[in-house]
Amino acid sequence: MRKQTRWKTYLLMGLIFLALTPEMSAQHLEQHLSPVTTDTIVGGPPNAHGGLSSLRELFGLGTVSGHFRNFFMTTINQGNLKNYYADAIGGAIRVRTHTFYGFELGVAGIFTFKAFSNDLNEPDPTTGRISKWEHELFDVLDLENFNDLDRLEELYIRYYFNRGNITYGKITTEETPLLNRSDGRMKPFAYKGLWFNYTPVNNHYFHLSWIDRVSPRSTVEWFDFKEAIGLAPQGFQADGTPAEYFEHLESEGLAMLGYQWFSQDIYLEFYQWYLHNVFYTTWATLEYHIKDWTFGLQYAVQFADGFQRELPYEQRYIQPGERGQVLSGRVRYHFGDWDLWGAYTHAFDTGRFLWPRELGRDHFYTSIPRSRLDGFGNTDIMTLGAQVHFGGNHFTSSLEYTRLFGPEVDAFEFNKYNLDAYQQMNLKLDYAFTGFLEGMHMLVMYVYRNNLNNSEPDIIFNRSNFHQINFITNFEF
Repeated sequence: MRKQTRWKTYLLMGLIFLALTPEMSAQHLEQHLSPVTTDTIVGGPPNAHGGLSSLRELFGLGTVSGHFRNFFMTTINQGNLKNYYADAIGGAIRVRTHTFYGFELGVAGIFTFKAFSNDLNEPDPTTGRISKWEHELFDVLDLENFNDLDRLEELYIRYYFNRGNITYGKITTEETPLLNRSDGRMKPFAYKGLWFNYTPVNNHYFHLSWIDRVSPRSTVEWFDFKEAIGLAPQGFQADGTPAEYFEHLESEGLAMLGYQWFSQDIYLEFYQWYLHNVFYTTWATLEYHIKDWTFGLQYAVQFADGFQRELPYEQRYIQPGERGQVLSGRVRYHFGDWDLWGAYTHAFDTGRFLWPRELGRDHFYTSIPRSRLDGFGNTDIMTLGAQVHFGGNHFTSSLEYTRLFGPEVDAFEFNKYNLDAYQQMNLKLDYAFTGFLEGMHMLVMYVYRNNLNNSEPDIIFNRSNFHQINFITNFEF
């Protein structure tokens, strides 16, 4: 099945690329390439054929974009606990046709393979567990797969109309606080469904979507929601019993209504998600800008769908009595080449805040790479950050520090994944090349996480008391 899917992907990409090649002269590139991204909400390409004389010209005047990426990662665990390292190479190619009476077709493929690593499946002698983070560069659902790692990322049709557009198929979605690509590995989250953008008047944006299939980050297959939720570790129920909701939720998909408004000083966003048969999640953000200061506030609340009551206790994703609530605030100050910020998040004791890890990562103000709120309740998080630009925006350095107060091992009522309280530091150096190498970025990210309560191997292995180095080279074209 995987082989058939792989060759269909290659054949489709090859046919479209061959259709584009004859027209990709320097003159055509200069005169006709005007990429349209999913961020384009207002207007879009004209609702006309634009003087096209043939089907071949429809493809020949399209756009080609993509990236190549090399990702080296190593995790150094405490003491004699086993360390792991891996290097992955890959890329993506995206093709979009010229518009024809407002319609656009798009296709994208992504691939990855292993350059080198130690044995990621060799167990640590003390805990018996294997690599966690390095496997996320490849396929977390097939731990022996390091080469057959291609995926059809996009295959869609989009229609542009006055002040909006509608897209159906395998799509790149707009970034939202919960549903997002989280493009921090070799393969981001990918979605299939319907996405509608509309702006009735300037500065007012509406998003309406229905997502019915997903390919989670660090995987290669596509899944219906019935089989997707639970592919990641399921954690524990509030009473401490292992959660067993995988393939029991009968969910058909995710519906979302989003609204954004901004003025010179104020930004407002509101989202309502309904995960069929699982829960309702409401999210609101308000930000106020004054001179060099920005003040922000986020609030989220969840309610279980009635279907959860019909399931046995251990098969529920969320318990009917749980009301996950989160309040997050941030103050940011910008001066010269510096950005400084501080954020604080409180998860209330009304329940755990839950979001399927197969669908995206939460973007609360205190969320940083390798540290998210998902699964916690009755918890406080503090995050401090600083960023400085050297020589314009070509060289950027940033430092982030976060600390969790409250989580304890075996306190499952507010700790779905049984994590201990920890503190974490992220240091990032990002260099963007200019001139001949324009489009290339080199990023070094160092992560250190320290357990605040204990150092027992079964608790900390691959979860805390580790150093991690990420070296990423990314070229976008």
